[in-house]
Amino acid sequence: MPRFIFLIVMVGSFAGPFFASKSNGKELAEKVLYKASGCVACHRITQDHIGPSMLAVSQKYANVPNGASMVLDSLMNGAKGKWGNNVMPPQSHVSDQNLQLLTNWALAIKDSPNLKSWLKEELVTQESNTVLSTDQPLEAKYSPPENRIGTVVQTLDQPVVYRTYLPGASSRAIAVGLPGGISYAFDAKLCKLLYFWEGGFLDFEKSWTGHGGWYSKLMGTKIFTAPPHSPLRLGNSEDIRKVKFNGYRMIHGQPEFLYRIDQLDVRHQITFQPEEYIIVQKFFLSKTENKIFFIGGENRQNLSSEDGEWRGNALLIDPVRQEAFTIFTQLIR
Repeated sequence: MPRFIFLIVMVGSFAGPFFASKSNGKELAEKVLYKASGCVACHRITQDHIGPSMLAVSQKYANVPNGASMVLDSLMNGAKGKWGNNVMPPQSHVSDQNLQLLTNWALAIKDSPNLKSWLKEELVTQESNTVLSTDQPLEAKYSPPENRIGTVVQTLDQPVVYRTYLPGASSRAIAVGLPGGISYAFDAKLCKLLYFWEGGFLDFEKSWTGHGGWYSKLMGTKIFTAPPHSPLRLGNSEDIRKVKFNGYRMIHGQPEFLYRIDQLDVRHQITFQPEEYIIVQKFFLSKTENKIFFIGGENRQNLSSEDGEWRGNALLIDPVRQEAFTIFTQLIR
């Protein structure tokens, strides 16, 4: 059975006062939100990491006049110098409502009945060398499929997945390193492939230390950049619909990205064929009466598919193949 790595959870409506000091009984849901929003990249709940622990934030600001507004301002606009020299980027990918929920939850942590269990959980994680720095929570005795030289991460014989800040991406980027020195970036805000690069994987110096910014450095050269728009269209080739990212899961060692386009569920797999130098994108869609288009962009001549008919730069997917179709992109060496 596929194992889900993380799931974006939309928390219900904010029912308390704007700067309430309690978390309205939604502590578990808000802990999931803390992970899904990327807070876990720099902050643990009880232990200091790249940034201060959530407990330290709670202890510092919970009983301070305007403490909640100070925390919320840091989330919205970023901050520097409050906890050393590290830089915290604006959390622009998180809605204002969810930023309020995170603020209230953070301030209530010092009085949480779950504090002891979280402390034990994080101490066990540290002792077992679990890697929690910028990717999804992993099991306690997990051995990371990567090699590290300082802040440089190298892939080994299986894919590695990191949620981090990448150049040319929104604040919800996902980096995937494949064996053989090929890597790609997926944007969880736009729900699309961004680009591929060849060489090494990533240098996390800036994102892990905050020195000079928070973007991770690509250790290689870009070999492909996808068009800036979302490639899937419903109804007609010009109609761009709202997308919502729901997380990813590992299928045969490769990430499968899960998202929705309006009411349409999408599973998106991205792989690379090194000998042929071909990018392979597989899409699995729920049933729909709408026409499905894949927009190829200016480099349409490098794309191919047996699952539809090209109409200019748009591939109209064959109705009988809408639930599972494949797009190939031939790269030039």
